[in-house]
Amino acid sequence: MEIIRDQTSHGEKAVYPIVAVGNFDGVHRGHQAILKQAVERATAEKGTGIVLTFEPHPLQVLAPTLNLKFLMTFEERLHWIETIGIRQVRAVSFTRDFANFSPGDFARKILCEDLGAKEVFVGNHFAFGKDRRGAVSDLHALGNELGFKVHAMEAVLIGGRPVSSSRIRECLMAGRVGDARELLGRDYSLDGRVMTGARRGRDMGYPTANFKPPADRVIPCNGIYAVRAELNGHVSNGVSYIGTQPTMGSQERMVETHLFEPQSDLYDLPIRVSFIEWIRPEQTFQDKAELVRQIEEDIHKAKAILE
Repeated sequence: MEIIRDQTSHGEKAVYPIVAVGNFDGVHRGHQAILKQAVERATAEKGTGIVLTFEPHPLQVLAPTLNLKFLMTFEERLHWIETIGIRQVRAVSFTRDFANFSPGDFARKILCEDLGAKEVFVGNHFAFGKDRRGAVSDLHALGNELGFKVHAMEAVLIGGRPVSSSRIRECLMAGRVGDARELLGRDYSLDGRVMTGARRGRDMGYPTANFKPPADRVIPCNGIYAVRAELNGHVSNGVSYIGTQPTMGSQERMVETHLFEPQSDLYDLPIRVSFIEWIRPEQTFQDKAELVRQIEEDIHKAKAILE
């Protein structure tokens, strides 16, 4: 998949460009429906499926105090977009100047002059241009004027409600990782690099691979989860704790994963933890013995879930 950053209106145009527009955080089932339709049309027309997206996320520029949390890194989005069959990603730098483009400027300069779009796919609530003044109806009118066809896709419904990135965030913040998986179409995961810890888990007979979750990612709520963890290309079942270790005194929030298969030294290795099911909330225990008994029960439950 080719990745092109910023406008290149003087460059060579792709063959019959079919453009899907959006941020696509999470590349969830709603996004997948839009992207798959764009790819199908590109295949039918022997054209090029293109994603037009923005870097950074518009709200990081327009509302920097919001402290946004994302479902994926930009690189992860590119990976999952590619798996659907998109041939090219155009990542436009979202700046204050770009934010001032009128809907007409956006359609003319980006979709028409830059990309040479023949067909454009968006969600049915798509808004664009300065202050999000442009609606799907405006895009249809601009497409008629500039020579591209617009496809506004209906939302994908699961449980009678539209699939959305905000809905997935709500699920994760409530620990409902199973619901998040249904909306995403895959397990929600976090990546990190294994850090040295206080070795309390090892001292209790349950060593853990610990990492600090990325500050800009959505972190499932504190508690215990059945997980699958990938290290060195190998996937192991395990149980993860997210929290601040209140029994041991308040610590920095960490993801601590006990793997059911014995592992050698994991320090500084990249790790990906995929959350399968929530087991229980974070608790404070009276002493280490009570904590160990609870860990044994958590492991038993996690193994039953994962088997």
